[in-house]
Amino acid sequence: MGPMVSAYALPGTLRLPHAEVDFNGARPVSRRFGDIYYDVDGAAEAARVFLEPADVATRASQRGSTFTVAELGFGTGLNFLATAAATRSRLHYVSFECYPLAKPDLTRALAPWRGVFPLTRHLEAAYPPPVRGWHRRLFDSARVQLSVYLGDVGAGLADFARQQRRGVDAWFLDGFAPARNPSMWHPDLFRTLAELSAPDATVTTFTAAGEVRRHLTAAGFDVRRVDQRPRKRHSTAATFTGKGRTYRPPSAVAVIGAGLAGAATARALAEKGIPATLVDRGEGVAAGASAIPAAVLHGRLLPSRTTEAAHRALAYSFAAARCAGHPGVDATGALQLPGPRSDAARLRRIAATVPEEVAAYAESATVLAGVDIDGGGLFFPAALTIAGRIFAGHLAAHPGIERATERPAQDLTLVYATGADISGFDFLEVIPVAGQLDRFAAAKPPNLPLVGNGVFVPLPASVWVGATYEHRPWPAAQATAANAARFARILGRPPDARLAAFRASRAVTSDRRPVIGRDGDTWFNLGHGSHGTITAVLGAEIVASALNGEVAPATVDMLETFAPHRFRVRQQRRPNPFAHRHHERLES
Repeated sequence: MGPMVSAYALPGTLRLPHAEVDFNGARPVSRRFGDIYYDVDGAAEAARVFLEPADVATRASQRGSTFTVAELGFGTGLNFLATAAATRSRLHYVSFECYPLAKPDLTRALAPWRGVFPLTRHLEAAYPPPVRGWHRRLFDSARVQLSVYLGDVGAGLADFARQQRRGVDAWFLDGFAPARNPSMWHPDLFRTLAELSAPDATVTTFTAAGEVRRHLTAAGFDVRRVDQRPRKRHSTAATFTGKGRTYRPPSAVAVIGAGLAGAATARALAEKGIPATLVDRGEGVAAGASAIPAAVLHGRLLPSRTTEAAHRALAYSFAAARCAGHPGVDATGALQLPGPRSDAARLRRIAATVPEEVAAYAESATVLAGVDIDGGGLFFPAALTIAGRIFAGHLAAHPGIERATERPAQDLTLVYATGADISGFDFLEVIPVAGQLDRFAAAKPPNLPLVGNGVFVPLPASVWVGATYEHRPWPAAQATAANAARFARILGRPPDARLAAFRASRAVTSDRRPVIGRDGDTWFNLGHGSHGTITAVLGAEIVASALNGEVAPATVDMLETFAPHRFRVRQQRRPNPFAHRHHERLES
């Protein structure tokens, strides 16, 4: 059982306060609320209180599409693990938690259940950092989708209500008892449950308090008591008697463009049960910038508590968890060195703002990097190195994805993931910017990728160095010289030999934010610039979630910063600053 009252980030940081937990034997106990998270028979308790009275296993097996469970009080995640084990259909488990457990407490609390629930260790490994907002994790080949909102339950439910169009099939009310946590059990809560429920939705809860039963009845639920003897007298179960909300996703979607954004979008759709056609013009998957041989997925963080800072931390956290473990992806970590735009003081402020599992300041960069570097740097323990073509090809290789070289003739929902090719959509303010990586021989490369003023990606006896940023394309030799100078700045000597090079153009928007969302009847996931390993993957999940009628791993205000219509709004005040570049492309 988890607390559900208002929580605020710690002063000066994006971090939420953790739950204060003691252990009574194997039972975790909340110091704040003076109540247990679960009893000694926690797995059996989850079944008899939440799953069995709602007949979750049978109802989920009869559902042809996603079965949605929403829980108030994520706590240790035990109910989630029990639900995932009890169902074999596609499951979306949504939960709200105000005071998340610290990871060591979660690990201790779940230790008894590692041999009971197969996903226990996976949940521990993918446990989200304590940053306010939506966190999504995928399990069991994406059959199981977990969406956890960390923060105030009222704000989380309001955001959920604005995004979620698919009705909730089963509600688990697992906050601490009304007498100990009265703010959760406000009458408005029960009206919200009714508004978001699917036909015949169920509510199950440990409490048998009369006020809870009365609120459920007033909201349109048929309420009954469930015998829980000898553990306690009763718990409560209820069934929604109103009309309920239903949602039908598109029968198929065509994704135009087969770079990383397109492959990730098609994959996210297919994993949600929506057939996707990936259109690649005959060039194959990741034929352009997405074929990058070595991209570093690391956080582009800000030293503040602003909404933008939270968005970046959340996006990085999602993308790192989503990409880890797939072909073409290596868990390397990364070290950000001070550069022209982020000096050491700024990197220290970032480290003081985010949880240490997101980033931490390392006083000695030399110790981590294995090469002589003055001063420290910002360490990203979950950072990844991605071979773009391998990873994108893996994403596209799903049985729910068809490949085509031309857009299907039938009337399908369309998603454009076309990089800087925005023919017909010039209002988007997207242009191509060329860049180059060079691979140089290096007898002693760094131990891990270095980012900051350029990027170093170590390989055996060599290193990829780049990338240039060329609004007007340079001669290849000029780009190589610039990258050789980067090599010399870090390793203290010029490179001995150039082994390979990679040139491509990334799509950059006027405000450096990606284009993710819908404009009219058309969807977009493009304009990711140098952040594609993060935002293209996040954008894929956002678009697929919207088309599947479910909340995205992003709050509404975050979605607004990505929305295509932002350019239309700005162009009411000033002209498209890239209009001349569009005309140049058309003339050429």
